[in-house]
Amino acid sequence: MAQKTFSGINYGFRWTDDDWYEYDGVQAEKKALKARNAFVKELKADGYRPTTFSLGSQLVSRGGIGSGNPHIEIWTKCYGVNW
Repeated sequence: MAQKTFSGINYGFRWTDDDWYEYDGVQAEKKALKARNAFVKELKADGYRPTTFSLGSQLVSRGGIGSGNPHIEIWTKCYGVNW
């Protein structure tokens, strides 16, 4: 069985020029869900029988030592699919 997750942090987070970040969690989570659902449609078209799930809010960190950016932590929803 294969699995893929779609985290809101990957659909709206970006570092700004002043060493901080921009993140609209509501919109990012909507984009993550939309991406997951589109992937599910592709799987079904390829003959798979995917099952979807939601992990709710996950604590994700970005930046930190050696990255050149400050360490930050953000709560974001994560959506997934097994096939």
